Amino acid sequence: MTLNNNYELRKELFKNYEDLTFTYIYFEAEEITNIEIKFETFREVLFKKCQLNNVSFDNTFFGKVKFVNCELNNVTFSNCSLSNVTFDNCKLINVSFFEGNMSNLNITESLLEYSKLENIKIDSSLLDDVKLMENIHRHNKYEATRFYKCELINENFIDTSFKNCDLKTSHFKETNINLDDLISSKLSILNLLEIVNSKGIIIEE
Repeated sequence: MTLNNNYELRKELFKNYEDLTFTYIYFEAEEITNIEIKFETFREVLFKKCQLNNVSFDNTFFGKVKFVNCELNNVTFSNCSLSNVTFDNCKLINVSFFEGNMSNLNITESLLEYSKLENIKIDSSLLDDVKLMENIHRHNKYEATRFYKCELINENFIDTSFKNCDLKTSHFKETNINLDDLISSKLSILNLLEIVNSKGIIIEE
């Protein structure tokens, strides 16, 4: 099996993680539960049809890592760096991202729900057809990131800035967001109406 059409990956079992070097490998249809991973590097790794439950990643680097058809429940990424990481057709429920940097992140046709993103920076990334529901975004910086045909439902953005982002094809419903934090980003008239309506302001012709 290959990842990004570059390297041949060998299959491993995550239960052997203490003996593994997380480079050019893949995991398939595994249940990964109640594990804490610290100070590791994942490079050219594929997770396919895996379930991650109660997993903690601390001070870990992810480079060219791909999650495909995976479910992440109660997973924490703390002080982690993600570069060229993809979540494709995944469910991320009650996932926490704390104190990290993400660049060239791609989330496609996925669900992010009941999660917390705090003190993180995301730049040069893409969220494509993603449903975001009841997540808390606190003290974050989003830069040059495109939200393409996303649904933002009951999202709460607190002291979170969007710099040179593109949100014009996405929809906001009951979302708490400060318009000043959207300066320099691309919005549509419909976006503005949806955001204003969420604040209880009714605009009539």
